[in-house]
Amino acid sequence: MIDCSYEIAKGVRLNYIKTTKFKTNYISFNFIAPLSSKTAHYNAMLPLILTRASRKYPTQMEISKRLQYLYSADVGASNNSFGEYHIFGLKANMLNNRFANDIDINQETMNLICDLIFDPYLENGVFSKAYVKGEKQNLIDCIEAEINNKSSYATKRMLNEMCKDEVFNVSKLGEVQDVKRITSKSLYGAYKRAIEKYPIVVYVVGDCDIDAFANKLKECFSKIDRSPIEIPLAEIKERADSVKQIVDCERVKQGKLVLGFRTAYKYTENTYHLLQLFNEVYGGSPTSKLFMNVREKMSLCYTCRSAVSQRMGVMMVSSGIEFDKKEIAEKAIIDQLEQIQKGNISKEEFDSAKKSIINGYKSIYDSASAMANWVFYRSLCDSNTTPLAECEKIEATTVEQIQELANRITLDTVYFLKGENTDD
Repeated sequence: MIDCSYEIAKGVRLNYIKTTKFKTNYISFNFIAPLSSKTAHYNAMLPLILTRASRKYPTQMEISKRLQYLYSADVGASNNSFGEYHIFGLKANMLNNRFANDIDINQETMNLICDLIFDPYLENGVFSKAYVKGEKQNLIDCIEAEINNKSSYATKRMLNEMCKDEVFNVSKLGEVQDVKRITSKSLYGAYKRAIEKYPIVVYVVGDCDIDAFANKLKECFSKIDRSPIEIPLAEIKERADSVKQIVDCERVKQGKLVLGFRTAYKYTENTYHLLQLFNEVYGGSPTSKLFMNVREKMSLCYTCRSAVSQRMGVMMVSSGIEFDKKEIAEKAIIDQLEQIQKGNISKEEFDSAKKSIINGYKSIYDSASAMANWVFYRSLCDSNTTPLAECEKIEATTVEQIQELANRITLDTVYFLKGENTDD
């Protein structure tokens, strides 16, 4: 999908996906850091403080005016985790130049992004204390909102127990106590580390003068002495040694049951299509076994769905249940896995799962950000496959292949969040 690629500086690459399909162009500027509890809170804060102000545009009002002038261009923060990687930065959407003859929207938006990243607003050589204080509270609010959402909280707690000694356990937002300790000086130190040490990938999707973008980035990085780090690869645990049973009690009206599985999946084998198709059959869609049987026929769960990690091969089954239905719901969820392990997948189930995934793959071409994300995250798994190529793999997949994959899956952790003063 990449039409051309530029090495901008040490550890900095610009990738261009050319398309005239959209009226807008899309830019994503991505720092790639090791996912670590020591730096997660800093890296989560950096996109927030960088989009807050620059030396040239020192207030949100002035940034908003500039964006309005650029035909309502949009610039925002991004923050994600992917296996052992913490990926954060800025993203932008802007109208293509061919729809506005009076201004070079594309280049001016790139100039604004560069202002925000390379020339941030500082006071006494560090970030503004007032701005840092405000963004710290915003980040704390995000962390607490995740905790207050009991479905998200239960998933996080399950991962805390299942991946206790693995980087996959680290939150991309950091922890509240760590955010509270951030200072203007320490955050600026984290910024210097990011701009000098972290690998950086920039994606541009659309129809623009990519050489002009490349020259602008080269100009910005020419002032920075970079020595990019190597990010250590995480060890992927393939099988569970035993099953951990974890129970928490809180004031909740609905029980949250989350099962964590090891799938023995290796991203280096480029077989993610098999894992994704298995997941779609098992619990990833409204026609899956978990939805149709555990939720609909047995009425055991208000919700019941599965999800898999492309990088780490961890699978989670999340459900909302009555407090006294924990044992029977757990058994029913495992029973549906055993059905796949026996090869009991109907043609209707298999065809529906294939169609759902193929439609999803094809829809990637309808979104500039989805196209950029596809290429980016696949590259982190050492893959350069296209969505259409993956469609062909899905079409060719057999029930026997899914059955074989299912038989490598082992249950690792069962987490249950129940109400206070209820029996185990």
